[in-house]
Amino acid sequence: MFVEPMALRYGTLYRCKYCGQSWYLHGSPAFMSAVPANRLPLIKRWNENPILLSAHHRSQLEAIGATPPDLYGNGSEFHETPCSVTTLDGERIETAMVSEQLHAPFEEERSCRLATEIAELVPSPYALPLEVRVDCSKAEEVRMGFSPTLVLLPNGEVLELNGRNSFLVQGDCRAADVKLSPLWFKYRDRAIGYHGREKIVYFVADPATSRSL
Repeated sequence: MFVEPMALRYGTLYRCKYCGQSWYLHGSPAFMSAVPANRLPLIKRWNENPILLSAHHRSQLEAIGATPPDLYGNGSEFHETPCSVTTLDGERIETAMVSEQLHAPFEEERSCRLATEIAELVPSPYALPLEVRVDCSKAEEVRMGFSPTLVLLPNGEVLELNGRNSFLVQGDCRAADVKLSPLWFKYRDRAIGYHGREKIVYFVADPATSRSL
């Protein structure tokens, strides 16, 4: 049984009467998701006021280009643009993602902050070119959870990306110089798989009024 409903700017927070677990209802159709206790302070700060991007920051993001959702709708609830962010406190984050979204930042697996912390944003040295990111998002599954895209590194090495990708942190490789490979994917002649484990920090903002998610 859920009690103590708290209406947010988008969606509603609830608490389980028996165990105290917080839950978040949002979306259309609506989904109920568990919210970790350590995420509640961020959600409450997100709820206090609209999180608006300045016109300058928005034009910079448009110049970089957003990474689209994949063919199967994964990522469709976000409008995400990879960049490098300098915060108001002077912290530099090279693998940052500005995430324009309607819903509260409840996802435990995403390291989230509010876009109100952004002082400056510029292209990230680790962001893949828009053409590569778009192609990754268009990749079809060849088996469950495996949607490969082959890319060519500046040193001639062919790398296999899986699914949506925005960043590539690979030694001294300059991500902006990565290109789509002309080779066709073959099971018998697999390229080296890239398993990016870079920590992405998501700076959450409200979507532009002209954009619907």
